[in-house]
Amino acid sequence: MAIASVVVATEIGEAEAVLAELAGLPNTEVHGSKENQIVTVIEAASMAALSEGMQRLAAVEHVIGVYPVYAANDE
Repeated sequence: MAIASVVVATEIGEAEAVLAELAGLPNTEVHGSKENQIVTVIEAASMAALSEGMQRLAAVEHVIGVYPVYAANDE
């Protein structure tokens, strides 16, 4: 299993809208937010699937950046 902690940066004033979208993404947990930054954790079966999860985050409307903080793979 692969796991990553990711900070999602949003446009100013759009964090609530992004939080609502993130709640519907598979294998994605929100652990907190402050101003325009949201801390998430993504779990996936492989590093390739983890990368796809980060791409899904980046594709959410009003997201301006996705920044991995930590990633690990225990395969």
